[in-house]
Amino acid sequence: MPEPAEDLIVRNLIEALERLREDLDRMELWTAALGSFQHPVPGYRPGDQYLLKPLPKAKPRRPQL
Repeated sequence: MPEPAEDLIVRNLIEALERLREDLDRMELWTAALGSFQHPVPGYRPGDQYLLKPLPKAKPRRPQL
């Protein structure tokens, strides 16, 4: 037996609201993440101990015959 139109509409509205809530939660999460990346880490002072040393220059390779 087919579902009455009123029940179908109500079910579709509920599903749409659930998707909207999920989208809002996702948007709130990404907004908070973006806000965190707009400012430097407090009290961060990079030192030489954490920097990678440059790679030595590679010798030119002879072409193989």
